[in-house]
Amino acid sequence: MRPAEARRREKGFRVTDGPADTTTGRLPNLVVIGVSKAGTTSLFEYLGRHRDVGLSDLKELRYFTPLRYGEPLEPLSTYTEHFQNCVDERYAVEATPGYFYGGRPLAHALRQTCGSPRVVLSLREPGDRCWSWFRFVKSRMRIPRDLTFDDYLERCERLRTDGLDGTVENQPYWGLGGGCYADWLDDWIDELGDALHVVFFDDLVNDPRVVMDELFDWLGLEAQHAETAALEATNRTEQYRSRTAQRVAVSLNRRGERFFRRHPRLKHGLRSGYYALNKADPWETMSASTRERLDRFYRPYNRRLADQLARLGLEIPAAWS
Repeated sequence: MRPAEARRREKGFRVTDGPADTTTGRLPNLVVIGVSKAGTTSLFEYLGRHRDVGLSDLKELRYFTPLRYGEPLEPLSTYTEHFQNCVDERYAVEATPGYFYGGRPLAHALRQTCGSPRVVLSLREPGDRCWSWFRFVKSRMRIPRDLTFDDYLERCERLRTDGLDGTVENQPYWGLGGGCYADWLDDWIDELGDALHVVFFDDLVNDPRVVMDELFDWLGLEAQHAETAALEATNRTEQYRSRTAQRVAVSLNRRGERFFRRHPRLKHGLRSGYYALNKADPWETMSASTRERLDRFYRPYNRRLADQLARLGLEIPAAWS
């Protein structure tokens, strides 16, 4: 078989909804924008099972993330280099869950740069997402191991009151603010219109085949051309026993992402073995009073979100109200 680069020069790109820039390289025309801890890794991998979808070599490229913090973008070539293996596929896709929180500036830059791409947004009940984010940043040793969830929420609320919860340095404490979806959704709807597709995390967990069939239909792809016979959740968060072993595992996982993406069975086996040795039993649960506290906090945001979703012909899940 001819090298991918030679085929790219000879054939160009078969791309819809996005430009084929043979000067700088291929740009994605399908982007999963978020939100964090709402199944974006599963969506990315499920999409990659379709023969007409090519995946970036890394899942989270974060190319547009600087715009979220008012910083400049890197040269475009640093973005396109991640799609060198996307040659003949109709869609080239990346997934960076933090993009959603960049609002209109990021949405506009994404559309202008990639030529009106299709965009997928996965939303999770915000209280559950907050709890999952708390467990995630703790598992990544980004917050103290002995920090309780109630104390974590206190810190999140103080930073939010001071307008500092959305800064780079306070990203581990984005658990609470990251669930206020109504603050950003209008911007994405206004910028993208019907090029935005929303899915819900619980649907993805409970019936991934239906969610993916609907997504492939929206993309104009035949669902039967996707290997979706055994879809299962990925990127589950587990707590650890040994901090040293966890630090080494997190580092290896990050550094070896390209390799492990090419060898998923090896990664699955290594992960299973590691969890058998270093997985800790759950030691903290969310209390009923804390659950009620989160429900009160998110209620006004969810009311606004319901109106926004109606613009897309969707209803907010009943369990969220």
